[in-house]
This record gives sequence, C-alpha cells and structure tokens, in this order.
Amino acid sequence: MKIKAAVLNRMGVKPPYAQSKPLAIEEVDLDPPGPGEVLIKIAAAGLCHSDLSVINGDRPRPTPMVLGHEAAGVVEQLGPGVDDLEKGDHVIMVFVPGCGHCAPCAEGRPALCEPGR
Repeated sequence: MKIKAAVLNRMGVKPPYAQSKPLAIEEVDLDPPGPGEVLIKIAAAGLCHSDLSVINGDRPRPTPMVLGHEAAGVVEQLGPGVDDLEKGDHVIMVFVPGCGHCAPCAEGRPALCEPGR
C-alpha cells in the first residue's frame, strides 16, 4: 500500500528547518499489518519533542525514517492475534505504551506508565 509520510532524510542539520529541510513529505510503501499489528487511518499527527531530538541529532537513528508516532485515527485492518480492537475503533497512538496495571495507568495516565519508561 502507498502512503504519504513525513520522512527524515538528514539529522543534525541547522535550524531553521524550513530552510535546511531535513524532512520531506514522501510516498512510501507500507506492508499490511503483521501479527499483533494494526493499520490505522491517521486523522491527525504531530511531531513531538522526541521527534525533534531525532531531527537535531540528540537521539541518533538510522535514516531515512518516518516521524510522527503520536497520532489519532481509525482502525482499518487488524493483524493476526489482535483481539482487543475492531475495525472502525477510534484510537490514539503514543510514544510510551501503557501496561494498564501500574499506578499511573490505573489513574488514567498511561503516558506516564512506569514499565513503559
């Protein structure tokens, strides 16, 4: 499947990024969801401080890479073994997965999940 994504092609370039252009919106190939994976139709996504740390080189990663791990959308397809979601569910994606059992998760703050750190 062809999708559009914010692709980081170069790290450590000097700001302003509107001029140095480390990112480009590109068409990329996306495999269908594998075991334990879900395909989400993204309605909104943003680049957060974690992404900025990759762009500026503080958190080196292999390039090219797709950025924007914090997003919201609708489940389109389920990979094998996914039984806690259904097609059409509205979901959000976050940098730290919640375990669902620690104190922050139990208090409704899964972004602060203790084991997820």
